[in-house]
Amino acid sequence: MSKEREGKRQVNVTRRRFLKTSGGAAAAVAGTAVVGCATSQAQKKPAATSSAATEEAAPAPSAEKEKAVIQRYRMLGRTGFKTSDISMGCGSIADANVVRYAYDHGINLFDVAEGYGDGDSERKIGEAMQFMDRKKIFIVTKLAVKPEDTEQSLLERFGKCLQRLQTDYADALYSHSVSTVAEVKNKAFHAAVKKLKAEGKLKHAGISNHGPHGQQDMDSMEKVLLAAVEDGRFDLMLLVHNFMKADEGERVLKACKEKNIGTTAMKTSPGQLKIEPFDPASPNEEYAGVLKRLTGRGMSQEEAVERIHKYLERMKGEMEKHKHLLDPFVAKYGIQTQDQLNQRSVQWVLQNPDMHTICVSMPDFDKLDEFIPLSGTELTAAGAQFLRDYQASFGHQYCRHACSDCATSCPHDLPVSTMMRYTYYFQQQGREKHAMAKYAHLQGHDASLCLDCEEAPCLSACPYGVSIQASLIKAHQMLTLA
Repeated sequence: MSKEREGKRQVNVTRRRFLKTSGGAAAAVAGTAVVGCATSQAQKKPAATSSAATEEAAPAPSAEKEKAVIQRYRMLGRTGFKTSDISMGCGSIADANVVRYAYDHGINLFDVAEGYGDGDSERKIGEAMQFMDRKKIFIVTKLAVKPEDTEQSLLERFGKCLQRLQTDYADALYSHSVSTVAEVKNKAFHAAVKKLKAEGKLKHAGISNHGPHGQQDMDSMEKVLLAAVEDGRFDLMLLVHNFMKADEGERVLKACKEKNIGTTAMKTSPGQLKIEPFDPASPNEEYAGVLKRLTGRGMSQEEAVERIHKYLERMKGEMEKHKHLLDPFVAKYGIQTQDQLNQRSVQWVLQNPDMHTICVSMPDFDKLDEFIPLSGTELTAAGAQFLRDYQASFGHQYCRHACSDCATSCPHDLPVSTMMRYTYYFQQQGREKHAMAKYAHLQGHDASLCLDCEEAPCLSACPYGVSIQASLIKAHQMLTLA
């Protein structure tokens, strides 16, 4: 940002005013986000002091403001940076102005990766970079380290990240989606990090984990990240954490707190897949696809219909087991929207001071307007009860992120958790093309094999009662074009 702009009055812009005044990517920025405080005139008073030394909460925003701004900042471990409690997940970005809008509303951590949109997300941040004060933002990018990678190949890839981001340095480079303990000590990655730090192109190293990928890759998220804590060379961690998958995350957070490692939560909201009824005379798109695949494998139409009916009968039996849990929830709360669940799920994570920030996928203005107002808010007693009731009633419909309990029972060694993560990208984050591309890389070692699995041993293997086969078949239909 130019020096002459830094002294001007800070203004919190609404989306409408922002778009009106910005005039595209080349227009002048309307306001400046300040680390540790909000940007409106009403928030120029000293921020309220938190009982925790690492946390800073801003006063309540003025009622006159049309849109909220970030209300709380927390120290990001030993990095010395105070991060907004809600950070921007940049898996997909509709426009560079979305990045500017997030910045002008107080978000100061942007989580991106080389592979997000094949570099497109990094380019969008780069387009917005000229309108942001580089010293007041924290840029995380990530590289998926491959077995064949060398120090030099990683340096070259990182250099391209910086070019797309239009910056001379990154605040953090993560080893992306590390899934085994052995990968934690990857020599090429750590050598590249050491060189980049010496050259002033990198400040911190981090690691992310989404859970195991299959029977041949069975190290749990907890095991991998605790190994990273013990390794001592990682300043930051990105981990799965939500109210329905809390146990592993809590243990990792405890270890990170002891070593003053910065923590970021992802996959904070549970997702679920519904089983639709089947009419062989007029099948919906999902079952039409199943019929096409089964008949394409040599079954007659009658045999394929019989197979689907048999599968549905099994699923119906599974659902009947939980009907006594579902009915009271609906009677108490009515039909709740996914948005309500998402917001309360975020508040559940926000209440933990040991989780420094929550990485939420916010590809557009609507998502920013949905989640920014949650900054600094507290989960009410009623909200906490809602989450407890939801978990009791719908726990059997959520395939837990980073869980691998059913993987060893699969006769095809399918990466169940990985495939379900792709459905999360598709449904929850709106990253349809990305999810489908990732799924396509499985090259047939995917949920299409579930169509022929009559025994479905995964059903009895899931400790949460999730209908794994049904979820995977649904996921396959969602993530393929055929």
